[in-house]
Amino acid sequence: MKFDVVDVSDWLVIGQESEGADPKLWLARRADDKELWLYKSSKFGLETSYRRYDDVAERLASALAEDLGLPAARVEFAGRASDEGIISRNVRPDGWDLHSGDVRLSEYPGYLSCSGDDRPKERVGHNLANIRSILNGCGPPPGLPAECSAFSVFAGYLVFDAWIANTDRHAINWAVLDHDGEQRLAPSFDHGSALGSGVREADLAGQDPVTFAGRGKASRFEGGRRQTLVDLALLAVEQAGAQARDWVDRVARYDLARLDDLLDAARNTMRLSEVRRTFIRGILEENQRRLTR
Repeated sequence: MKFDVVDVSDWLVIGQESEGADPKLWLARRADDKELWLYKSSKFGLETSYRRYDDVAERLASALAEDLGLPAARVEFAGRASDEGIISRNVRPDGWDLHSGDVRLSEYPGYLSCSGDDRPKERVGHNLANIRSILNGCGPPPGLPAECSAFSVFAGYLVFDAWIANTDRHAINWAVLDHDGEQRLAPSFDHGSALGSGVREADLAGQDPVTFAGRGKASRFEGGRRQTLVDLALLAVEQAGAQARDWVDRVARYDLARLDDLLDAARNTMRLSEVRRTFIRGILEENQRRLTR
């Protein structure tokens, strides 16, 4: 099994994404195509001394979210001329506006925008109470039943973050859709910091995935350096109620044989080393246990 790699060399460049620290391009297959995809090149560490695996994390997260039924951006591996990376389908439907959590939180006293700050840690005001207030009256992401509350789905995003060890859920990495006053939570997106993507290949042999998983902190949230991703997720589930608990149950039931198939596909497609494959599997297995303890 291998993942597809989409050749986007001849796709049209529609524009450049302004958010985020790294350059990204919005692409379309044709000039009249309203379906846009965000192209992100594979990342490298300081002075290109080592390869990061954000692209692998994004592709695996897309597949895992789809398996769970969690609304999330569709991601594919992609190549553009001699460059390699991923494409992520726009989560904003045609005719809708997208407002980041950062924009919505700017209405709350004391909140300091994280726009332009590529490491917005411990952001005062980025907390569950304010997020729940923002999502009150919002519908769920497109495709989910209307009776699903937006906050219960957001709690699902946090459960997903805790499972995949995604430490980058800052206020620009979630959003609200708006169409003539109708508001919905946007699907989840930007999971490149998950699954230990920034751990150097040379350092993997000395990394225990169980210890690594336990160190995952919700540092993008107010007070998050003292709170694990798992604890934040379970707190959100407790506040959101039975609908949110279903996301924990879905993670608990996830078939590890299916996970092995996905990891094999990543290894076969992107030359993923066996030690990294084992490390990623260990993170997911440990966080599955911690979420459902």
